[in-house]
Amino acid sequence: MPPVGMVRNIAVAVTAIAAVSGCSHPAPKAEKPNITQFKANPAVLAAGISGKLCYGVENAARLELTPRVEDILPASERCIDIAPKATTVYTLTAFGADPAAGQDMKQVEVKVGPPPPRISDLKANSTQVRRGAMVRVCFKVQNAKSVDGKPGKLNRRTNCLTDYPKKTTTYRINAHGGDKEEDSGTVTVKVGP
Repeated sequence: MPPVGMVRNIAVAVTAIAAVSGCSHPAPKAEKPNITQFKANPAVLAAGISGKLCYGVENAARLELTPRVEDILPASERCIDIAPKATTVYTLTAFGADPAAGQDMKQVEVKVGPPPPRISDLKANSTQVRRGAMVRVCFKVQNAKSVDGKPGKLNRRTNCLTDYPKKTTTYRINAHGGDKEEDSGTVTVKVGP
């Protein structure tokens, strides 16, 4: 076994060689956060209807969404529910774990249009009549810019269609909205002898 003084000298020499040869590893460079996707589905919503805001990030330690919908966490792919009352620009900012890594930011606009048209309570005064008897098909409608129905004559003040069918007939009511949305409904009346 070598003398104690010699062991100390060897240890000092090894430490000095390690320092000179650069055996220490440099700290890894912080990676810049990256927003891989940020989109709305759909990009145009009718008022009162909800949609999805989807995002994906890499190398992010923290996310910030404005206007705030809910607290969001970094994920490679995630969607959250949104229901803006008016056209809104959402901004997503991704922050890295190290401030030196910087940040990434993206925006998406969600347009809000008028509510879609809706037909309800569509019914005929009778679903089986004699040939040539009067049929009245009435309904309720909301958010429609225009309404049409066939066959027969439509009265928009009463929202009833009148007809005198000679054979079994299917009546169709169409409600048209402001952004080409449409709702429709049908009712069939059987005609006997």
